[in-house]
Amino acid sequence: MIEKILSKGKSVGFSTVEAFRIKKEKHEYEKFLDYNSSHSLKSDNLSVRAFWEFGEPVGFNLSKPDIRSIKKGFSNICSLNIPGRKKNYAYLLPSKAQKVRMNIFDDSIKIFDIKRFNELVEKITEILVSFPGLSLKGIKFSTELKKCYVSNTKGLNAKYKKTNFNLHISFGYNNNLIEISETETRFAKINPFRMISRAFNLLNSLTDNNMDIKKDCNLIFSPEASVFVLREFSNNFCLGLNGSFKKINFPSVLSIIDNPDLNYQTGSVPFDDEGIQSGEKYLMNKGILLDRISDIKRAFYNKKTCSTGNGFRSDKSIFPFPRFSNFYIKPSVLRLSKLMQDAGKGILVSLIKLKKIENNERIFSAYGYRFKNGDINEPVHFYFKTSFFSYFLNILKVSKEMKFFNINYNIGSPYLLVNAKHLYESVLQI
Repeated sequence: MIEKILSKGKSVGFSTVEAFRIKKEKHEYEKFLDYNSSHSLKSDNLSVRAFWEFGEPVGFNLSKPDIRSIKKGFSNICSLNIPGRKKNYAYLLPSKAQKVRMNIFDDSIKIFDIKRFNELVEKITEILVSFPGLSLKGIKFSTELKKCYVSNTKGLNAKYKKTNFNLHISFGYNNNLIEISETETRFAKINPFRMISRAFNLLNSLTDNNMDIKKDCNLIFSPEASVFVLREFSNNFCLGLNGSFKKINFPSVLSIIDNPDLNYQTGSVPFDDEGIQSGEKYLMNKGILLDRISDIKRAFYNKKTCSTGNGFRSDKSIFPFPRFSNFYIKPSVLRLSKLMQDAGKGILVSLIKLKKIENNERIFSAYGYRFKNGDINEPVHFYFKTSFFSYFLNILKVSKEMKFFNINYNIGSPYLLVNAKHLYESVLQI
């Protein structure tokens, strides 16, 4: 079918044609109190992007494609679009892809069934006994097999398959509810104990008592809290349609990377949805901003010779757009205990919520625990204001321990020691 798509596109007058097809097979299992359910979903989506000799590309999406719908798709884009006269970026499409050895497929997905789900539920129930007061509200588990194919008329013909296992648990504690999710490419890496202990820690940090702040304070952001802030400012690491970023030197302890080649990580792929292959990319190295991610279109409009290999489509988008793969702050050799020792006292931030955006600043509501001399004390609640530049300029130290979280894309961070200034009442400024 791929060959027929490319051939049909050429025959109706397009100079270059690209076809991206993704097949998904998903099985979902749920348990809510005494109610169990399971169901399966299959999808088959095709995105076609076609270039005239000049001008912007055109395209169409098809669900469950067949030859008849493909012909109709080409007929529609030929009749409704008139090519422009500007040079386009078809020449930047790749003509080949190298084989890559990558562990992102778990063959055990073939044998996962309701019996294994019930065993997982039983394991979670047993672990929960060790966390008094924590109640189970619901469990969702899903397995997903993805098969991706990309081809174009320049000679590219590549494919890969990938598995995802997602466990989603809802908890209740002291009239508060929280949902914890974990996604892995291998079932064996799903860790219910880690999820339950994380939920218990987060729920225990929730308090209505605003912290009485009278002076500057050291904050240690947990990986989960740091990831939340990093995600809020992630657009600054995406190449825009109109230019470069400011050349500012950040702390030398700070390096930020996007890397699609990490084994077992959910953001890993042998090539992006345009067939571009890339490896480890330092977006910031030892405090110096080096690059931003792009797809082929962004690279072209910024007069770059190639994409960074970050062109991905959503389920409904015809054309790719820049998106991270495995995006993270590089860890150091320092343990969390060393950060706490160097800080002396401060707040270990466990949970963050965005409250407001004012111009370039974000205002966050934060929960965590006071610490002093390495001991964790009572939970506290406070607020802090920060911007992209001021946040990263005030990072003092980075830990060895780090975690990844899958939130649209895979994003990770170690613990970060950050200096915060007292602004007013229970509000800090970073």
